[in-house]
Amino acid sequence: MVPNLAKTNITKLITSNLPHCAISIGYKEKYIEDTVNTKFLCLQIDSHLKWKNHIDQMIPILSGACYAVRSAFHISKITPLKSTYFAYFHSTTKYGTICWGNSFNSRAIFTLQKKTLIFMDDTKSRTACRNLLSKLEMLPVPCQHELQYKQPRTF
Repeated sequence: MVPNLAKTNITKLITSNLPHCAISIGYKEKYIEDTVNTKFLCLQIDSHLKWKNHIDQMIPILSGACYAVRSAFHISKITPLKSTYFAYFHSTTKYGTICWGNSFNSRAIFTLQKKTLIFMDDTKSRTACRNLLSKLEMLPVPCQHELQYKQPRTF
């Protein structure tokens, strides 16, 4: 059995201070493509394990979730808004948080979360996020990472 070499990528994980070096693996004069970034289980992984590409890919999806909450604000109460938030925003951020949640670039996702919560509660943009989160009974994205990381794993 031979893997489909046209759909297979190689990403060599290296430290930040080492340059990228090419690897050549093939079968019958067909070679696997050597890439710096690859998509694995919907997570964008680069060779230095930086999550900027993955987070940049998530921003438009989460902006759409923010827009959905903002659009529904004038026609619904808080319970349907929370359902919309959990269906679009929370489900997207929860997947893979254990990998990218501690990244420096995850601040952009936390900013979008705050913006979404401000639309849900119809408050001013300078409102403290801690009060808003406790009022809506939600966790910020960094705490979701910590909670997921601290939970014991069962296999």
